[in-house]
Amino acid sequence: MITLLLVFASLCIAVISALPAALQPRQSWTIGYWAHELTEYGCKPIIFIWAKATIEPGNMGNTVGPLLSDGLKTVFGPANVATQGVDYWGFIETNFYPGGAPPWGIYDMQLLLSAAATCPDAKIVAAGYSQGAALTHRAIEGLSDAIKERIIAVVTFGDTQTFQDGGRINGYDTNRTLIICNQGDLVCTGTLYVFPVHFDYVKWVPTATYYLAAKLLEDAAVAPWPNGSFVFPNVTVPAVPSIPPAPQPPDAVPPTLPTLPPLPVPRDLGAVEESLRAVLPVGS
Repeated sequence: MITLLLVFASLCIAVISALPAALQPRQSWTIGYWAHELTEYGCKPIIFIWAKATIEPGNMGNTVGPLLSDGLKTVFGPANVATQGVDYWGFIETNFYPGGAPPWGIYDMQLLLSAAATCPDAKIVAAGYSQGAALTHRAIEGLSDAIKERIIAVVTFGDTQTFQDGGRINGYDTNRTLIICNQGDLVCTGTLYVFPVHFDYVKWVPTATYYLAAKLLEDAAVAPWPNGSFVFPNVTVPAVPSIPPAPQPPDAVPPTLPTLPPLPVPRDLGAVEESLRAVLPVGS
Protein backbone atom coordinates (compact mmCIF):
# COMPACT_ATOMS: atom_id res chain seq x y z
CA MET A 1 0.00 0.00 0.00
CA ILE A 2 2.79 2.39 0.94
CA THR A 3 4.55 1.58 -2.34
CA LEU A 4 1.40 2.42 -4.32
CA LEU A 5 1.04 5.73 -2.50
CA LEU A 6 4.65 6.61 -3.26
CA VAL A 7 4.15 5.78 -6.94
CA PHE A 8 0.96 7.87 -7.04
CA ALA A 9 2.75 10.81 -5.39
CA SER A 10 5.59 10.54 -7.90
CA LEU A 11 3.13 10.60 -10.78
CA CYS A 12 1.42 13.68 -9.35
CA ILE A 13 4.75 15.48 -9.04
CA ALA A 14 5.62 14.54 -12.61
CA VAL A 15 2.30 15.80 -13.94
CA ILE A 16 2.56 19.09 -12.05
CA SER A 17 6.12 19.57 -13.29
CA ALA A 18 4.95 19.06 -16.85
CA LEU A 19 2.25 21.75 -16.66
CA PRO A 20 2.85 24.97 -18.56
CA ALA A 21 4.33 27.69 -16.38
CA ALA A 22 1.08 29.68 -16.47
CA LEU A 23 -0.76 26.82 -14.77
CA GLN A 24 1.72 25.80 -12.11
CA PRO A 25 0.39 26.37 -8.58
CA ARG A 26 3.43 28.31 -7.39
CA GLN A 27 2.72 30.87 -10.07
CA SER A 28 -0.89 31.29 -9.05
CA TRP A 29 -1.82 31.67 -5.40
CA THR A 30 0.70 32.99 -2.87
CA ILE A 31 1.76 29.94 -0.88
CA GLY A 32 4.42 30.24 1.81
CA TYR A 33 6.65 33.14 2.71
CA TRP A 34 8.30 33.74 -0.67
CA ALA A 35 7.19 35.10 -4.04
CA HIS A 36 9.45 35.69 -7.06
CA GLU A 37 6.88 35.63 -9.85
CA LEU A 38 8.27 38.68 -11.67
CA THR A 39 11.88 37.55 -11.65
CA GLU A 40 11.05 33.89 -12.40
CA TYR A 41 8.13 34.18 -14.83
CA GLY A 42 8.34 37.66 -16.30
CA CYS A 43 5.67 40.19 -17.18
CA LYS A 44 2.00 39.86 -16.27
CA PRO A 45 -0.91 42.29 -16.76
CA ILE A 46 -0.58 43.28 -13.09
CA ILE A 47 2.69 43.32 -11.13
CA PHE A 48 2.49 43.56 -7.34
CA ILE A 49 5.66 44.52 -5.44
CA TRP A 50 5.56 43.90 -1.67
CA ALA A 51 7.92 44.90 1.16
CA LYS A 52 7.45 42.87 4.36
CA ALA A 53 7.58 44.05 7.97
CA THR A 54 10.48 43.73 10.42
CA ILE A 55 11.63 40.15 11.20
CA GLU A 56 8.88 38.58 9.08
CA PRO A 57 9.94 35.38 7.28
CA GLY A 58 10.84 35.14 3.60
CA ASN A 59 10.25 38.13 1.35
CA MET A 60 6.44 38.18 1.78
CA GLY A 61 6.10 37.67 5.52
CA ASN A 62 3.28 35.72 7.11
CA THR A 63 0.63 38.37 7.78
CA VAL A 64 -0.54 41.09 5.39
CA GLY A 65 1.61 40.36 2.34
CA PRO A 66 0.35 36.95 1.18
CA LEU A 67 -3.27 37.88 1.92
CA LEU A 68 -3.09 41.11 -0.06
CA SER A 69 -1.47 39.25 -2.94
CA ASP A 70 -4.26 36.68 -2.97
CA GLY A 71 -6.84 39.45 -2.66
CA LEU A 72 -5.64 40.90 -5.97
CA LYS A 73 -5.52 37.43 -7.51
CA THR A 74 -9.07 36.75 -6.38
CA VAL A 75 -10.27 39.87 -8.17
CA PHE A 76 -8.24 39.64 -11.37
CA GLY A 77 -7.43 35.94 -11.63
CA PRO A 78 -4.21 34.37 -10.30
CA ALA A 79 -2.68 33.98 -13.75
CA ASN A 80 -2.89 37.73 -14.33
CA VAL A 81 -0.96 38.91 -11.26
CA ALA A 82 2.79 38.57 -10.73
CA THR A 83 3.60 38.92 -7.03
CA GLN A 84 7.18 39.81 -6.14
CA GLY A 85 8.52 40.27 -2.63
CA VAL A 86 11.53 42.47 -1.89
CA ASP A 87 14.49 40.36 -0.76
CA TYR A 88 15.86 42.25 2.23
CA TRP A 89 16.69 41.39 5.81
CA GLY A 90 14.29 43.39 7.93
CA PHE A 91 16.21 43.41 11.19
CA ILE A 92 15.07 45.51 14.13
CA GLU A 93 18.31 47.49 13.89
CA THR A 94 17.74 48.44 10.25
CA ASN A 95 14.75 50.56 11.29
CA PHE A 96 17.31 53.08 12.56
CA TYR A 97 18.90 53.73 9.17
CA PRO A 98 18.25 57.23 7.78
CA GLY A 99 14.79 57.10 6.25
CA GLY A 100 13.83 54.02 8.26
CA ALA A 101 15.11 51.28 5.93
CA PRO A 102 18.43 49.70 4.86
CA PRO A 103 20.08 50.95 1.64
CA TRP A 104 20.32 47.47 0.09
CA GLY A 105 16.60 46.90 0.55
CA ILE A 106 15.78 50.27 -0.99
CA TYR A 107 18.02 49.46 -3.95
CA ASP A 108 16.42 46.04 -4.43
CA MET A 109 12.90 47.49 -4.47
CA GLN A 110 13.98 50.16 -6.94
CA LEU A 111 15.42 47.47 -9.20
CA LEU A 112 12.17 45.50 -9.06
CA LEU A 113 10.01 48.53 -9.81
CA SER A 114 12.32 49.54 -12.65
CA ALA A 115 12.22 46.02 -14.07
CA ALA A 116 8.43 45.94 -13.83
CA ALA A 117 8.29 49.24 -15.72
CA THR A 118 10.00 47.58 -18.69
CA CYS A 119 6.88 45.42 -19.18
CA PRO A 120 5.04 47.52 -21.76
CA ASP A 121 1.48 46.42 -20.94
CA ALA A 122 1.81 45.83 -17.19
CA LYS A 123 0.18 47.93 -14.50
CA ILE A 124 2.25 48.12 -11.31
CA VAL A 125 1.06 48.39 -7.72
CA ALA A 126 3.21 48.39 -4.59
CA ALA A 127 2.72 48.06 -0.85
CA GLY A 128 4.66 47.67 2.38
CA TYR A 129 4.16 47.05 6.08
CA SER A 130 6.04 48.69 8.95
CA GLN A 131 9.73 48.77 7.99
CA GLY A 132 8.57 47.65 4.56
CA ALA A 133 6.43 50.80 4.39
CA ALA A 134 9.56 52.89 5.03
CA LEU A 135 11.31 50.89 2.33
CA THR A 136 8.45 51.72 -0.04
CA HIS A 137 8.76 55.45 0.73
CA ARG A 138 12.49 55.55 0.15
CA ALA A 139 12.43 53.37 -2.98
CA ILE A 140 9.66 55.22 -4.80
CA GLU A 141 10.83 58.73 -3.97
CA GLY A 142 14.20 57.95 -5.61
CA LEU A 143 12.73 56.73 -8.92
CA SER A 144 12.47 58.74 -12.09
CA ASP A 145 9.17 60.46 -12.85
CA ALA A 146 8.65 58.10 -15.80
CA ILE A 147 8.77 55.04 -13.54
CA LYS A 148 6.65 56.69 -10.84
CA GLU A 149 4.02 57.31 -13.48
CA ARG A 150 3.87 53.58 -14.20
CA ILE A 151 3.01 52.81 -10.56
CA ILE A 152 -0.78 52.89 -10.46
CA ALA A 153 -1.22 52.91 -6.68
CA VAL A 154 0.59 52.33 -3.38
CA VAL A 155 -0.68 51.19 0.03
CA THR A 156 1.26 51.17 3.29
CA PHE A 157 0.35 49.64 6.66
CA GLY A 158 1.68 50.70 10.07
CA ASP A 159 3.85 53.19 8.21
CA THR A 160 6.90 54.22 10.22
CA GLN A 161 7.41 57.27 7.97
CA THR A 162 3.87 58.68 8.14
CA PHE A 163 4.81 61.59 10.40
CA GLN A 164 8.27 62.20 8.94
CA ASP A 165 6.99 62.48 5.36
CA GLY A 166 3.82 64.38 6.16
CA GLY A 167 1.38 61.56 5.42
CA ARG A 168 2.58 61.02 1.86
CA ILE A 169 5.34 59.47 -0.24
CA ASN A 170 7.63 62.27 -1.31
CA GLY A 171 7.37 62.99 -5.02
CA TYR A 172 4.45 60.61 -5.59
CA ASP A 173 0.80 61.40 -6.27
CA THR A 174 -1.20 61.53 -3.03
CA ASN A 175 -4.35 60.64 -4.99
CA ARG A 176 -2.79 57.23 -5.66
CA THR A 177 -1.54 56.66 -2.11
CA LEU A 178 -3.34 55.03 0.81
CA ILE A 179 -1.54 55.08 4.17
CA ILE A 180 -3.28 52.87 6.75
CA CYS A 181 -2.48 53.42 10.42
CA ASN A 182 -4.38 51.94 13.35
CA GLN A 183 -5.51 54.32 16.03
CA GLY A 184 -2.93 54.22 18.80
CA ASP A 185 -0.11 52.85 16.62
CA LEU A 186 2.72 55.07 17.75
CA VAL A 187 5.06 54.14 14.90
CA CYS A 188 2.83 56.32 12.73
CA THR A 189 3.60 59.33 14.93
CA GLY A 190 7.35 59.40 14.41
CA THR A 191 8.43 56.94 17.10
CA LEU A 192 9.51 53.31 17.10
CA TYR A 193 7.49 52.33 20.18
CA VAL A 194 5.75 49.12 19.14
CA PHE A 195 2.54 48.05 20.89
CA PRO A 196 0.14 45.17 20.05
CA VAL A 197 -1.98 47.45 17.86
CA HIS A 198 0.95 47.56 15.41
CA PHE A 199 0.42 43.87 14.65
CA ASP A 200 -3.29 44.24 13.90
CA TYR A 201 -3.33 45.09 10.19
CA VAL A 202 -4.66 41.90 8.60
CA LYS A 203 -8.17 43.32 9.11
CA TRP A 204 -7.32 46.06 6.59
CA VAL A 205 -6.48 43.68 3.73
CA PRO A 206 -9.99 43.87 2.16
CA THR A 207 -9.82 47.68 2.23
CA ALA A 208 -6.38 47.70 0.61
CA THR A 209 -7.45 45.12 -1.99
CA TYR A 210 -10.49 47.19 -2.92
CA TYR A 211 -8.37 50.35 -3.15
CA LEU A 212 -5.73 48.82 -5.41
CA ALA A 213 -8.31 47.06 -7.58
CA ALA A 214 -10.32 50.26 -7.99
CA LYS A 215 -7.23 52.20 -9.05
CA LEU A 216 -6.23 49.46 -11.51
CA LEU A 217 -9.68 49.43 -13.11
CA GLU A 218 -9.78 53.21 -13.16
CA ASP A 219 -6.50 53.24 -15.08
CA ALA A 220 -7.68 50.42 -17.35
CA ALA A 221 -10.69 52.50 -18.34
CA VAL A 222 -8.29 55.05 -19.85
CA ALA A 223 -5.47 52.72 -20.98
CA PRO A 224 -6.95 49.21 -21.41
CA TRP A 225 -4.81 46.11 -21.46
CA PRO A 226 -4.35 44.76 -25.01
CA ASN A 227 -6.89 42.18 -26.15
CA GLY A 228 -5.88 38.70 -25.08
CA SER A 229 -3.44 39.80 -22.39
CA PHE A 230 -5.68 38.50 -19.62
CA VAL A 231 -5.59 34.72 -19.21
CA PHE A 232 -8.58 33.90 -17.01
CA PRO A 233 -10.17 37.21 -16.07
CA ASN A 234 -12.63 37.28 -13.20
CA VAL A 235 -13.71 40.80 -14.03
CA THR A 236 -14.73 42.64 -17.14
CA VAL A 237 -12.07 45.21 -17.85
CA PRO A 238 -13.90 48.35 -18.89
CA ALA A 239 -13.09 50.08 -22.14
CA VAL A 240 -13.06 53.84 -22.36
CA PRO A 241 -16.63 54.66 -21.35
CA SER A 242 -18.97 56.30 -23.84
CA ILE A 243 -20.92 58.75 -21.75
CA PRO A 244 -24.27 59.80 -23.22
CA PRO A 245 -25.15 63.48 -23.13
CA ALA A 246 -26.83 64.56 -19.96
CA PRO A 247 -30.63 64.72 -20.33
CA GLN A 248 -31.96 68.22 -20.61
CA PRO A 249 -34.45 69.31 -17.94
CA PRO A 250 -38.04 69.74 -19.19
CA ASP A 251 -39.32 73.22 -19.84
CA ALA A 252 -40.47 74.81 -16.66
CA VAL A 253 -44.26 74.83 -16.47
CA PRO A 254 -45.95 77.02 -13.86
CA PRO A 255 -47.97 74.93 -11.46
CA THR A 256 -51.70 74.75 -12.04
CA LEU A 257 -53.55 75.95 -9.00
CA PRO A 258 -56.56 73.87 -8.03
CA THR A 259 -60.01 75.42 -8.44
CA LEU A 260 -61.18 76.22 -4.97
CA PRO A 261 -64.89 76.17 -4.06
CA PRO A 262 -66.41 79.50 -3.05
CA LEU A 263 -65.99 80.42 0.59
CA PRO A 264 -69.14 79.97 2.72
CA VAL A 265 -71.08 83.13 3.50
CA PRO A 266 -70.93 83.79 7.25
CA ARG A 267 -74.22 83.88 9.11
CA ASP A 268 -75.53 86.95 10.87
CA LEU A 269 -73.18 87.54 13.79
CA GLY A 270 -76.03 88.73 15.98
CA ALA A 271 -77.91 85.45 15.53
CA VAL A 272 -74.69 83.52 16.35
CA GLU A 273 -74.23 85.50 19.56
CA GLU A 274 -77.83 84.84 20.65
CA SER A 275 -77.33 81.10 20.00
CA LEU A 276 -74.19 81.03 22.15
CA ARG A 277 -75.90 82.85 25.04
CA ALA A 278 -78.67 80.27 25.00
CA VAL A 279 -76.28 77.38 25.62
CA LEU A 280 -73.55 78.99 27.77
CA PRO A 281 -73.90 79.51 31.50
CA VAL A 282 -74.88 82.95 32.69
CA GLY A 283 -71.83 85.13 33.36
CA SER A 284 -69.63 83.59 30.66
